[in-house]
Amino acid sequence: MNTLSTYQKDLEQDFRAAYLIGGFIRENLTEEEEEELEQWILQSERHLQIFEDLTDKASVGEYMRWYYQRDTEKKLEQVKKRIHFKSAGKLFYFWKYAAVAGIAVLLLLGIYYKLSDQVPPALVENYIPSGDIAPGSESATLTLADGRKIDLRQLKDTLISSQVRIENGTIIYNNAADEPEYHELTIPRKGFYQLVLPDGSRVWVNSESSIRYPSRFTGPERNVTVTGETYFEVAKDPQHPFIVSVNGVAIKAVGTAFNINAYPEEGGLRATLTEGRIKITGDRGQEYLEPGQQLLVQPNQWILRTVDTAPVTAWTKQQFKFKGSTIEEVMRPVERWYDARVVYKEKVDDHFTGTIDRQVPVSQLLKLLEATGRVHFRVEGKTITVSH
Repeated sequence: MNTLSTYQKDLEQDFRAAYLIGGFIRENLTEEEEEELEQWILQSERHLQIFEDLTDKASVGEYMRWYYQRDTEKKLEQVKKRIHFKSAGKLFYFWKYAAVAGIAVLLLLGIYYKLSDQVPPALVENYIPSGDIAPGSESATLTLADGRKIDLRQLKDTLISSQVRIENGTIIYNNAADEPEYHELTIPRKGFYQLVLPDGSRVWVNSESSIRYPSRFTGPERNVTVTGETYFEVAKDPQHPFIVSVNGVAIKAVGTAFNINAYPEEGGLRATLTEGRIKITGDRGQEYLEPGQQLLVQPNQWILRTVDTAPVTAWTKQQFKFKGSTIEEVMRPVERWYDARVVYKEKVDDHFTGTIDRQVPVSQLLKLLEATGRVHFRVEGKTITVSH
């Protein structure tokens, strides 16, 4: 094996270790990944020490200060000179080269996410360099039937009404016999929120999105209305179908998991099924989806296709995941998550594949994209300029 191949293999192994430890911190590893991490830790005393050091919450603050003092840009440039980027039909796998910043950079992503609900927002902001853009965070407004608007960002344990309270930062409905009323949860740019509906269904609501629902489900159906992007894990109740209304179509489920992307700028409604079965009804008729299928609903056509659901639902795990995506497809969610404006100075025809944690300043995300050598960015205020 030549030196370059050995170097690339080492990078990939470092990246994998970083991914596994980051997943351990975020508590979202599969059983197989947990076993893989355990084997990596047992390989050497050095691996054990790395794991212990980077999962020690007491050292996180000092670690973040150290990280932002590093000249990451210079280190990226040094390593890029040693790597020959390969093209496969203009598809650039930048994830292989994300490892050039070292295990520390990638582990920071997991640490930052894990502690984001434990560190005061103002303290986290202090770690964002001047001129950079901080990532989004949990943020939502609950509008009650009487018009009252409740800012949920700082609420932990609060009684809002006889039907709803905030418990440990989560909205709880008591299903009392009171007459149900409609509530609306609205997420701003740079925000997201997880909600448990009165029937036990779980909903992830992305930036610039909303969901309208009753404080108690009554009647033969469970009806909600959404805008933007939402992911549902529907509580099973065959006697009371769950129906989501969005952009003139109705999505009917019983015990199912699916993603809805209905942003106007995305070129049509996308309903993607990850578990169970759904029925979509609209002006053009109806369509049934099986797991792994996505229906693209456009004014003049419906397109049913099989997709990899991981990139579609990555946002619920606080990740950006791209697979053969154009730069426009990459940057649209970046605009919403960082509350930024993207301007294209030049056309970029290349496609990108990779995974990046959402809980990093925008500069780190852009540097990893730039590591392909196929795209460049300039950040001024809240404007990101894209060039080739």
